[in-house]
Amino acid sequence: MNDTTRATARELISKTRARITPARVDILAALLGAQRPLSHLDIQELLAPGLDRVTVYRVLDWLTAENLAHKLSGDDRVWRFSAAKAPHHHAHFHCQQCGRFYCLEDVKTDLPVALPKSFIADSVEITVKGICADCKSA
Repeated sequence: MNDTTRATARELISKTRARITPARVDILAALLGAQRPLSHLDIQELLAPGLDRVTVYRVLDWLTAENLAHKLSGDDRVWRFSAAKAPHHHAHFHCQQCGRFYCLEDVKTDLPVALPKSFIADSVEITVKGICADCKSA
């Protein structure tokens, strides 16, 4: 994490008018600097030994509730988180070999969805599954 990423995290948290804690700043900065969605374990390994498991869970839940992060679940039932730099309207790619997720910013999820009468959609999730470039070249 660099100072710019930490400053951005601090600024985003301050806009919520909630307390700016070191754990919130560190975890949001980790998500902002990541090139892909991170699991709880990824974050712990990145920040270890500084934060305990429960603190990481609580901060991730708080970031999601404050719309500073969004989460997605893979086939392995593990939640992964990424910084919500903008409203979450994009698809994801899930590598079936290494298990990593990647945001596909250019693939939008604002598809027309025909729902039964009186149904209301909150979001549409699209996950493309396959082999990532790293695994293909390995």
